[in-house]
Amino acid sequence: MRLRMLAVVVTVPLLLAACGGTEAGQPTGREAGMLANLPSCDRVPLDADAEVSADVAGLMLPDGARVTSVVPQGALTTVEATVRMTPLDVRAYYEQLSDIDLLRVEDEVFETEVLMRAQQRRTYLRATAVCADATTLTAVVGPDSDDAGLPEFQSY
Repeated sequence: MRLRMLAVVVTVPLLLAACGGTEAGQPTGREAGMLANLPSCDRVPLDADAEVSADVAGLMLPDGARVTSVVPQGALTTVEATVRMTPLDVRAYYEQLSDIDLLRVEDEVFETEVLMRAQQRRTYLRATAVCADATTLTAVVGPDSDDAGLPEFQSY
């Protein structure tokens, strides 16, 4: 019995690490190493697209995010941006905000998905690493409804 319990205690943290996330959203040594394998951010043109204004109700982007596209599509608005953070940093940013409701969060080291409610709107946000310390953000903002037509989480 003790051997089985020990196997569970050892296996569960390994499985959590293999799934790409930690409970607190902080990168483990393995995850930070995986991000370091991406190209240097000096070689990735993060500011190639012109910056645009994003006056979208309910949109909450991390400080320093650079918006490059805002596309209204009926009740939904899609916003594209870049930010000098890892996807896990993006997750941690949203987890520390007190003025939003996190409905769901999922991360796989190179990508984080967040579904949140803010200002009576829902936002689905996908953060994807493009280099060791920068991320592209795709946010879809819509009505605060389960059937608003927001993207679904991608499970691998």
